[in-house]
Amino acid sequence: MQTQEEWSSEDDARAYRELQALIDKWRSLGQKPYPDGTEWIGHTPHRAPEAYLHQLYAPLGAIGIGQMESKISYRLPDNFRCFLMLHNGIGLFANYISIYGLRTSWSRTNLVEAGQQPFSILVSNIKRRPINAPDDVLFIGSLGDNNDLIGMNPDGRVFRWESDDPFSGSAKSYSSVFTFLLEEANEVAVLFDRDGRRHDS
Repeated sequence: MQTQEEWSSEDDARAYRELQALIDKWRSLGQKPYPDGTEWIGHTPHRAPEAYLHQLYAPLGAIGIGQMESKISYRLPDNFRCFLMLHNGIGLFANYISIYGLRTSWSRTNLVEAGQQPFSILVSNIKRRPINAPDDVLFIGSLGDNNDLIGMNPDGRVFRWESDDPFSGSAKSYSSVFTFLLEEANEVAVLFDRDGRRHDS
């Protein structure tokens, strides 16, 4: 757990505590811990036998953060570095909300290893980066049924990428990855019942 000095701001620390409390509402459905510290929360077998509503990946650590920065040639904003020290990626509400991480294995046969791996941050920033994206925008995740990309500016502000007009200024923004996660999770949570079933599906 982060110490007070390691948080990028008190607002981020508060947002993370509130996000944890929200996720814990589905903990009674079951949880699946992995050896590296990854935890899946909210067993939802109506979706698939081994499906869980939330995936919280293990901390990345300073060495891993350095590897990520080297691979994407980008100095990560402080609030995202803080997030990665807690989770090397996260998936909430059946990946309706996703924050990417550093994927170290693409195994399709080792299910334990595969379960510990987040969506790769390299895909949207290197392999399939939007051609009209400014060089200083880092894509850190996705949101919604259409997996709309979530961008981050060098100052750490987060926004929903509008590929048709990325410079319109109309996209909603958030002060950090933590405030983004909390606000969007609060909006999405009302779509799911206590059993993790989505009302509108």
